[in-house]
Amino acid sequence: MNDATVQAPVIIEKSRRVVMLSFYALLAIFSAYGLVQFIREGNLPAVVFLWTIKVIPLSIFIPGLHKRHLRTFAWLSFVSLLYFVIGVQTAFVEATRVYGIIVTITLSVLFCALIVYIRSFRNHYKVSL
Repeated sequence: MNDATVQAPVIIEKSRRVVMLSFYALLAIFSAYGLVQFIREGNLPAVVFLWTIKVIPLSIFIPGLHKRHLRTFAWLSFVSLLYFVIGVQTAFVEATRVYGIIVTITLSVLFCALIVYIRSFRNHYKVSL
């Protein structure tokens, strides 16, 4: 796997790119929404606290994603489901509907890409978690 001469199949690389793109898009969405909340309400400590609660658990996965650890991708898929539930709940509140829908769609793309990556990786390299 770490050998430079061995190329991963296209599906593994494409799904990994989608995972990384949607993962960082989710972090950007959380940050942008925190900025919007600060502009609207002006309560910086509360906004920073809420942003921290959203972002810190996801930030734990950054090193493992960049090192392409399969278990990191698997655990991120589980954690993304928890965020998905919150996103759906947020989408049902009228004041935060657009934000909730955007988060839910981003998480759906992230989860699907994670599943494709994990299955393709396991099938190609014949490894287990």
